[in-house]
Amino acid sequence: MSSQTELKPSVETQQKDERRAKRFYIGLVLLLFAIQATILGTALKLAIGDPALAVVPDYHQAALNWDESYRASLASDRLGWNVDVIVSKVSDSKGQRAISVELHNQQGKTLDDLNVDAVVYRHADAGAFQAVDLPSTGEGRYLGMASMPQQGLWQLEVTVDGAGEPMTLSRTLELED
Repeated sequence: MSSQTELKPSVETQQKDERRAKRFYIGLVLLLFAIQATILGTALKLAIGDPALAVVPDYHQAALNWDESYRASLASDRLGWNVDVIVSKVSDSKGQRAISVELHNQQGKTLDDLNVDAVVYRHADAGAFQAVDLPSTGEGRYLGMASMPQQGLWQLEVTVDGAGEPMTLSRTLELED
């Protein structure tokens, strides 16, 4: 009989083994959960953390009003206006560049009584856009400053109010040092 009791593990030993097994499997499940959470966090950071993947400003509203947006983009041609958009090739020490918009009607007369605004953003960081007010400086010229310190592709969206109908202009600029 004594040999049978020696072969059977004691209740205390069984309880220790069970506790050890519970700890192991609970730890394993928690480790797998932590690995999954890390992968999910990394995937989310890659998906939304890259500034180049930002949505273009006000794109949804422009898409909803596509007909109006398209009509506004063709307004200068329809009115026969000549619109020149000039961005300075050099920037100051703070990265500011001058933006000039010159407007002339069909007869070549300058247009000074309009409200001109612009939105500027870098293609590599479309989420960081800036609004720029372009006040009239006379002779059909509207001038403002925008922070454009980096080289690369930039988008300039100009809005002209007071033309009798909505007018927008879009220009893609390549800035180099």
